[in-house]
Amino acid sequence: MLRRFCMAFVLALSPLLATIAQSAPATGQQVDNFELNDFRGNAVALRDYEEAKVVVLAVLGTECPLTKLYGSRLQELDARFGSQVAFIGLNANTQDSVTEIAAYARRHKIAFPILKDLGNKIVDELGAVRTPEVFVLDSQRRIRYQGRIDDQYSVGVIRNSAKREFLADAVNALLAGRNPRKSYVEPVGCYIGRVR
Repeated sequence: MLRRFCMAFVLALSPLLATIAQSAPATGQQVDNFELNDFRGNAVALRDYEEAKVVVLAVLGTECPLTKLYGSRLQELDARFGSQVAFIGLNANTQDSVTEIAAYARRHKIAFPILKDLGNKIVDELGAVRTPEVFVLDSQRRIRYQGRIDDQYSVGVIRNSAKREFLADAVNALLAGRNPRKSYVEPVGCYIGRVR
């Protein structure tokens, strides 16, 4: 009787445990090569950016108010860092069509690729939970920072400027050969509209 109760209890907790494991920081995890199509239908692979010292994977959505606020910021950072840093957008939201992703990129003048992660395979491997959420990879493609872009925008909070630039600080540290000061800052934004 006790054994059956314990089994039922573990089975009841399984979805919760899976969610907790999925949201655990992935710092130090190696990201293997992947290949996805962008909204134009072009295949883009992580290995296409072997020359970049740092890669930023930005998990985005088209509807989330915070993602809308950060689209242009990500493009500004991409332009600021130049060819040493590659930015790649990932959209795993089941509700976001390729047309909506294209409109989002056009609206925010985003030049870096935004890839459609059908079936949320890559964001699941990363442990991504929200949009926007960024992952900074070093030259060996290990995750060295995960989380927020900066602290300018949050749910119900809009500051004139960011006080802390978590993403830029992590990238600058890696480019200088140092460890980022922070490896994880809890992201805020909308939950990813995953395929369950």
